[in-house]
Amino acid sequence: MRLPFIEPDEDVYLNISIVMIILYYLGSTKRGVLKMNNERLHIYDYLVRNPRKLNKFLNLLGKDGLSNTRDDYSVSAISYNLDPLFDRSRMKDILTILASNSLIEVTYKNKSGFLYSLTEDGKSKVECLRCAYFSEIKFFSQQLFPTLSLSESKLNINLNKIITIGNF
Repeated sequence: MRLPFIEPDEDVYLNISIVMIILYYLGSTKRGVLKMNNERLHIYDYLVRNPRKLNKFLNLLGKDGLSNTRDDYSVSAISYNLDPLFDRSRMKDILTILASNSLIEVTYKNKSGFLYSLTEDGKSKVECLRCAYFSEIKFFSQQLFPTLSLSESKLNINLNKIITIGNF
């Protein structure tokens, strides 16, 4: 039996907004080199939604971690729900919506695959997202900026270390 309410994590507008924030802050390096491919997008999306895991991830990489977050003792902070990390169809739908509304540009490179960046219209929409939740997502995205220099392989290795059962 399904409950008669919408799960916030399943709201398409929320998910689109989070992906746009990630692209805004992590889409490219300071020199303008595009970095956001499908693999990175999945990793960063998972981490900004799970601040406790983000903190462990940053600490593992030797980057400055977050101070205690208000979610440290919430159910979501200690849960083992890894489904969003591997839900490829959800991310494909989000990217399709963004591309069809001309909010992202898609570039293909042989070595990296498809790379995503926000258009000027997409950037202006992200700048309008000002509620507390989106401010928190923006902050978490900014904390991940130093990881843009790492390869997807290194990101995956360290992510696997923090999501190993019993390592929460």
